[in-house]
Amino acid sequence: MKKVVMSLTIIVMFIFLVGCLDYQAYQALEEQNTTEEDNLLQEIAQIEDELALVEEEEEIEIEGFAEENLSEMEDENVSEVDEEGILPNLEEETEVLEIPTSVEDYDFKITVDENEIAKVNLKLNDPDEDKVTYTFSPPLDKNGTWKTNYGDAGEYLVTLTASDGKLTTKSIIKLIVNRVNVAPIIKSIKDIVAKEGDTIKLEPDVSDPNNDPVTLTITEPLNEGLFASDHTSAGEYQITVTASDGELESKQTVKLSIKDVNVLPVIDVVKNIKVKEGETIKIEPEVTDLDGDEINLTISEPVGNDGIWKTDYTDHGSYTITITANDGKDTVTEKVQITIEDVNKAPEIIDIYLG
Repeated sequence: MKKVVMSLTIIVMFIFLVGCLDYQAYQALEEQNTTEEDNLLQEIAQIEDELALVEEEEEIEIEGFAEENLSEMEDENVSEVDEEGILPNLEEETEVLEIPTSVEDYDFKITVDENEIAKVNLKLNDPDEDKVTYTFSPPLDKNGTWKTNYGDAGEYLVTLTASDGKLTTKSIIKLIVNRVNVAPIIKSIKDIVAKEGDTIKLEPDVSDPNNDPVTLTITEPLNEGLFASDHTSAGEYQITVTASDGELESKQTVKLSIKDVNVLPVIDVVKNIKVKEGETIKIEPEVTDLDGDEINLTISEPVGNDGIWKTDYTDHGSYTITITANDGKDTVTEKVQITIEDVNKAPEIIDIYLG
């Protein structure tokens, strides 16, 4: 700013002197003009010398200011720690360190694995041998300890503050927790007992300590976690449940027992029969069994198990025939009504003889 003012001053003075010279040129002799010009040049040289002197003084002031501020900044800087991890000595004035803005700004570094205990041990030094207290910012507790868990992997900045009651020193600790992958956990599954015809549902309780997404698979017949059993499902099955996080997997085997439920034989409906005396009755029942069991079929008299009855002329009347099917476990019956109509025939002379 001073340079600008001085430059403007010189310009104004120069213009003024030039005007004076022009004015005197009309009144003075040529010799006098030469003398005035010499004087003007001397004055201009003197002004330039003064301007140079002012510039030197300004440079000296600027250098002194810079040295003074540099000294103050060096006094405010935190003392470097030694290789053994000794905290900086407490200075004459309370130090307040600027909190780092990134995980790259730190004074110390410690590394642990997930599920380990992070324990910070300190070596403190106070030149005045005052009692020093210290605190840690989270996730460390007041003792500098943190029991990590699976899922805590990452980088953390912890502020360590040490104080003798008057002065305070702060340091930044970079805490690195390495990821340790753990297989998913399948909660214990009890063996399953069901009956034929039951709908069986299996929903394993699975968790992952690392909070990773888990893929769950179940073997047949519960591959979808749901099984609608039927009359053919009786038996024992070994079900394998697998949980995977993409890297590691856990397996558990469950026994599924399905008890047999007997399905009764089915006798197709036999229509009631109506015949006349002397005709032959034939009954051929159709029996089915979903379990595939062997069927023992019986037909009550007077038809009999062969299902054939040759009626006579004295058999007219009504008869109820019972058809029975037994699969060795259960029995079913079916009733058939037979009606035989009377047919009258002329008497027959068979023989004659003397009395």
